[in-house]
Amino acid sequence: MTMNTMTSLLYTTVILCVAACAGSFPAPSRIFMSARVGSSAVLPCDCRNMSTQTPHVQWRTISETVFERRGGDLYQGERYEDRVDVPEDHLLKGDCSLELKNIRPDDAGVYESYLLVRRKKRSLRSQRVFLQSVELSVDETPEEDFSDRVAVADEAGVTSHYPQIIALSLLSSSLFHLF
Repeated sequence: MTMNTMTSLLYTTVILCVAACAGSFPAPSRIFMSARVGSSAVLPCDCRNMSTQTPHVQWRTISETVFERRGGDLYQGERYEDRVDVPEDHLLKGDCSLELKNIRPDDAGVYESYLLVRRKKRSLRSQRVFLQSVELSVDETPEEDFSDRVAVADEAGVTSHYPQIIALSLLSSSLFHLF
């Protein structure tokens, strides 16, 4: 084997290893969703593994609190009044999913849910425990055009990295044949 062939083979091996490893790292805990203007969406969240008598859940965007519930007490952010809820009966069963109605274009963004847990029995301060991140995109396309779109995502809403791996494999193979 010549030096160029060995170098090319080494580059190809490194590129293939990097491409294969790219799909093996755990994805961040973010779900991607899309909803049409005027429709409703349920931003998923599960807190069944958290042990608390009266769950205190909070949904936030980067700039504001969207919704908060502890038992029968609730808070709805100003922009979200009468459009958001985490039903109390669902929350008591560990389902902290946020129901968002009458979606508007400015509802697009990243929503994060937290469980607020008291640090000590007598403490008034709470600790926020991250639960879920949901990125909502809002589609303003009329209903008849919306059904024509096709998204490539798995059941959890995570986009596949296989096209990138295939592209890198083809590139490395081409490089190998050049040298």
